[in-house]
Amino acid sequence: MSSARKKVIATAALLLALPILGWIALLNLGLVATPGEAVEPPFNNSDRISTIEVIEGKDGALVARFKNWEEGDPELTPHEFYDLLLKRQRNQSWLFMLLDVTSWTGVAWVFFGFLGQAVFMARMIVQWQASEKARSSVVPPVFWWLSLLGSSMLMVYFIWRWEIIGFLGQSTGWFIYIRNLWFIYGKTQKDETEQG
Repeated sequence: MSSARKKVIATAALLLALPILGWIALLNLGLVATPGEAVEPPFNNSDRISTIEVIEGKDGALVARFKNWEEGDPELTPHEFYDLLLKRQRNQSWLFMLLDVTSWTGVAWVFFGFLGQAVFMARMIVQWQASEKARSSVVPPVFWWLSLLGSSMLMVYFIWRWEIIGFLGQSTGWFIYIRNLWFIYGKTQKDETEQG
């Protein structure tokens, strides 16, 4: 296997490992919950409502129970739950409402998602410039590298957002980007061997 292909494999492995290593670091700093644990406050998983259990109350009506809340496990009727959500919404800043988050950590995540989208979009600008320069349709290797990096960043963001459609859309292309880099760097090594 050529050294260029080994670099492609190493880069792909690093891009896969970064989210895992980042999660472990955040876990050790106490900034995220251990998998399976409720997050404090109860609304705070991906900065969204998710630690709520809908159960049948004592009178047979449906109620929402918050797990591991600082005040016990309160059971709220739909009206009480709506009032709580409305109160939270009134206390949120316009930025939090615009980005659909509840904390500055959520804002940082959305910024990360925007950055991933910018990297992913930059690949098209690079390809367009290369094609204009050559006066022909050209796909330079940096196109595939930007595709791989942007796609990886967006996959991490979609995992945080629990967006399966966005994640699947990016993950299918991810393998194509690696395969194209594999062809590019394998061909370069083969051409050098034939010339030498």
